[in-house]
Amino acid sequence: MSKNFICTVHKVRSYLPIRKAVHISGSLFPLMAIYFGKNVALGMVSSLLLLFLVTEFSKPLLTKYSLFQVLWRESEFRSFALAPFLYLISILFLLLLSFRLNESICYASIIVLTMGDGLSTIFGVHGKMCYKGSSKTLEGTLAGLIGAIIFSYPLVGYLSIVGGLVGMYLELKSKKLDNIIVPFSALVAMLIVQALVNAYI
Repeated sequence: MSKNFICTVHKVRSYLPIRKAVHISGSLFPLMAIYFGKNVALGMVSSLLLLFLVTEFSKPLLTKYSLFQVLWRESEFRSFALAPFLYLISILFLLLLSFRLNESICYASIIVLTMGDGLSTIFGVHGKMCYKGSSKTLEGTLAGLIGAIIFSYPLVGYLSIVGGLVGMYLELKSKKLDNIIVPFSALVAMLIVQALVNAYI
């Protein structure tokens, strides 16, 4: 194994399976928007966001329930759960942007967040090849990239490669704000490439 991929940083060996299943299930929102309408998808995301906020502010009363424990990280028991909040906000804003921008690209950006980022964690915790100075793994990045491309390809074709590459690269580099950085970086990259292709080809 190359010295560049030897794990020198402590790597988390587990994740919350139900939380990741919920994360990946966000890929259903683009399908919901396509087959049932954007307003239905927006209504569902808004309802989930409201439910999340109610749950978050009721946290002291809910910590004793097992469902709460399998959805929240240990650090989130003591403070606001920023990651799931940003996750829902990103999906909400991308659905809103789909009214103004290319809707397929907006939906594909949601896929990069939900499927790409979700799979990168699932495969990454079992990975053996870490990036230098990082606990993230090559296996996780590749799984996220492949998942993002495959599942967004029916929506945007070759642009899925652009969105997947940019999204997963910044997932690798980002820390706490990946649920915002990953989808919107993928969105901007795909819009730029599409504009360049339309202008010069």
